[in-house]
Amino acid sequence: MQSKCQYTRLGFLMIVLSLALITSVSASSAINANEVLLSAMSPFEDIIEFALARSHSDVSKALAEADQQATAVKTVLHAAAASKFDTLMTGLHRSAIEKDHHKTASSAVAIFRLLIDSLQTKDLKEPKEVSLLDYAGFKLRVFADAQDPDWNNIRRTVSEAAGWWNTIESKVSQKGLHDAFSTSIRGLKDAAKLGNLPMLLFAAQIELHLVDLLEGDLMLKQ
Repeated sequence: MQSKCQYTRLGFLMIVLSLALITSVSASSAINANEVLLSAMSPFEDIIEFALARSHSDVSKALAEADQQATAVKTVLHAAAASKFDTLMTGLHRSAIEKDHHKTASSAVAIFRLLIDSLQTKDLKEPKEVSLLDYAGFKLRVFADAQDPDWNNIRRTVSEAAGWWNTIESKVSQKGLHDAFSTSIRGLKDAAKLGNLPMLLFAAQIELHLVDLLEGDLMLKQ
């Protein structure tokens, strides 16, 4: 007959194994959720680009692609975020039908940010700030597209972008890329300070191109 001490040890072992299994499943679920959200961002990036280019047919195609991923997205979002996603998608469809290109781009940017905010940071392959810098570039281009650009919001977004860059710049291994990105941030700051719209657009576009290189650099260091 097994002793009471042996039963206690077995019970403890079962608890440890159960906790390990729960942790493993939880981590796997988080990684899967991040993959769903990151994949879903691509169509919204396209929608922003096409809306700013006033290409209604391309917006419709990208929106159809976003719709195909919508169900999967909602399954990995918390209830409040899923409800907000539905509301934003409804508005996006409405503005696309009405061919309100600026509102379409604005709605797509808002959804893009919602997806970023829903990422589980500790399970990402690269810092969340990389996606946030991507968002900042798109957001600034949308602000610049307005008939009467809101420079207070532009300056606020530029300040946020500078903060996100400060958080991760020490992790960038390529000096040329680091220096180029720092220059793009300075360009955004100067454009916001001067209220120079062409300069803002140029700096925002450069920043977006550099984000793609940033993703490769930081992922290589994982």
